[in-house]
Amino acid sequence: MRKTAAFIGAGFLIITTAACGGTASTGATDKTLTISESVTATPWDLAKASMGPEAQYYQPVYDTLIRLNTKNEPTPNLATSWTYDKAETTLTLKLRSGVKFTDGTALDAQAVKQNLLHTKSGTGTAAGEIRDIASVDAVDARTVVIKLSHPTAALLPALGQVSGMIASPKSLSNPKAPVGSGPYRLDASATTAGQTYTYTRASGYWNAKAFPYDKIVIKYLADPTARTNALLTGQLDGASLSLSRVKTVKGRGLNVVTYQPGDIEGLFIWDRAGKIVPALGKLKVRQALNYAFDKQAIIKTAKTGLGEPTTQLFAPWEEGYDASLNSTYSYDPAKAKKLLAEAGYPNGFSVTMPDLSALFPQEQEALTQSLKNIGIKVQLDNLPSDQIFSSMLSGKYALSYFKLGAPTSWDKVQLELTKDATWNPFKYDDPKADALITQISKASGAERTALFKKLNTYVVDQAWDAPWTPTVNAYGTAKDVKVTPQPGINFPPIYNFAPAKS
Repeated sequence: MRKTAAFIGAGFLIITTAACGGTASTGATDKTLTISESVTATPWDLAKASMGPEAQYYQPVYDTLIRLNTKNEPTPNLATSWTYDKAETTLTLKLRSGVKFTDGTALDAQAVKQNLLHTKSGTGTAAGEIRDIASVDAVDARTVVIKLSHPTAALLPALGQVSGMIASPKSLSNPKAPVGSGPYRLDASATTAGQTYTYTRASGYWNAKAFPYDKIVIKYLADPTARTNALLTGQLDGASLSLSRVKTVKGRGLNVVTYQPGDIEGLFIWDRAGKIVPALGKLKVRQALNYAFDKQAIIKTAKTGLGEPTTQLFAPWEEGYDASLNSTYSYDPAKAKKLLAEAGYPNGFSVTMPDLSALFPQEQEALTQSLKNIGIKVQLDNLPSDQIFSSMLSGKYALSYFKLGAPTSWDKVQLELTKDATWNPFKYDDPKADALITQISKASGAERTALFKKLNTYVVDQAWDAPWTPTVNAYGTAKDVKVTPQPGINFPPIYNFAPAKS
């Protein structure tokens, strides 16, 4: 299997070669669900965890404080109820009684406190989701009080994902295997790290009826063709699909769902101050890049017609999204050339970007050709896949094709728009944007939404990036398996899989 890479909601993960293969499951018949992942598992230590598709490896074992339903609304789970104070800076959770980890330890307020502070102390994207937590208090065995540095609508959704997963306190420091209170436990005897992970039912789980499968098997298959073939031949019950294979899979009578996870793809401009490519420090140059792309054509050819053009980082359902902004830049290469000339670059300029054509061939071709059409010379840097991630984060590239995703608008702001954001490798800082972000962090309700729109408008006008479209994902399942996707989540969570009704 060739090396590959995958862009996900919280960033960009490097995927290395792994063996693949296995035996077909029969879904509801033997109560085994076999699915594939396009990324390898990250460490079991939740302080190092990521928020992307690899969350599926955690979901069988680690239960979450909140359960997000299929509309991404918070519902009770380990926490049975919660309330905010008037200032919306203190969240009080009431915990479910009688829950135990698979090592026999009781899941109580102290365990929740230790977990939240431990996860927050890390550097992974799960840690970033709860960075606004100032303190956690265990008032009594079933009461947890979380104090925030400022109001944020992102906390409850975060507690329904990896950031809100709870591990046994005994396993928090350097766990060699996951120990949680979830519906399953890892079967080490049937697991090969980096290849196949097998989970069997945990006895006594409080909500076992919500998980109809006795066993879950997750196989790492990085190659999209291998995933599709394994699904078509019955070796898998579920797999993510390339959009180009949707018609084939449907034609074989299998089930396919398409959905928007909230990721935004396109040209991301990392060097907005022009530190290594001076031209990018000029507003007219960045605006020229936004006029360079025929987004409708890209959607038609690279996305099989699924999607709609955008100019903004926020998905249509996210706070601060403004449909009127999508007309800010049209496809106009002549105007792009005019802006380049006005900025002092009548003959364009040269730039080096990572070559992602092995992973996203049509997207990379569209990007390179569109820039060439307005006079920008692109040199593609062909790196080993295990070096792309670190090279991008180190500031080696001034711009590149990318997909940015996060559960909420505020998370996207924290992920790319702040000075210290993970995906701000050049630490670009803009005082006006900083001021708006600070105001957003202290606001709520209609005021907060209005401020988000101001920030969104400013970022679009300043051409911080050149987005193309919100991504559309496709997921295929066997005839006897039904799955329901969720907005804001790349791959459907395991609790959304069930036997299909005949």
